[in-house]
Formats: sequence, structure tokens, C-alpha cells
Amino acid sequence: MLVTIEQTQAHAPLDSFLDSLAEKQLTYYATDLLQQRGCNTMDELSNAVRRATEVCNSMHLPLRENFKVVYRSRNGEVMQDWRLSPMAYMLMVLNANSQNDLVARMQVEMVRRVLKL
Repeated sequence: MLVTIEQTQAHAPLDSFLDSLAEKQLTYYATDLLQQRGCNTMDELSNAVRRATEVCNSMHLPLRENFKVVYRSRNGEVMQDWRLSPMAYMLMVLNANSQNDLVARMQVEMVRRVLKL
């Protein structure tokens, strides 16, 4: 006899409320960096987002408060994107290709602001 067990998750009202609060902080799209020429390809952008999520995981920062996968229409095609918190966006920039002039300038500017130079 073959039995299939499916796990169902009840999405409690509290979880929905917490998700909506977290989503209010997701004010950037990862593709903003692509449009600003900070990344040349979606693969490069995906790698920067992946490294930013690894930083959050290492620091035990909640991903749902900083990242959300979304799908958007671009030139008639549906493509994956990410909604990001301001911190996640900055982490993505810090983890993007530093050989890119825009990314390198943003990285230096962030360090200057932290050091108040």
C-alpha cells in the first residue's frame, strides 16, 4: 500500500500580520542595481543577492525581514526579482562585482560614511 502524506501549513493571522509588517521594509528591488549598471547580468545580480543572504544567515538576521522573491514583467517576459530592505540592498552592493565602477564607488562611499571621512 502506498500512502502519501502532505504537510499543510495553516497560515495563522499572526503570521500574515508579521509578513505584512516585514514587507513594508522591503523598499528596493534587486534589479535596481542592474538598471543602474551595477551588475551586468542577472547571474551576477543573483550571486550578489545570494552572498547578501549568506551574510544575513551568518549573522542570524531574519531573511523574511530583508528579502522576498517576487516575479515581475519586463519587456513582456516574467522574470525573477527580489524585494529588499535597505540593509539587504547595501549588503548586495557590498557583495557585487567590485570591478564594476559603480559598485566600487558605492563601496568606497559606504566605508567613508562609516568612518565619517
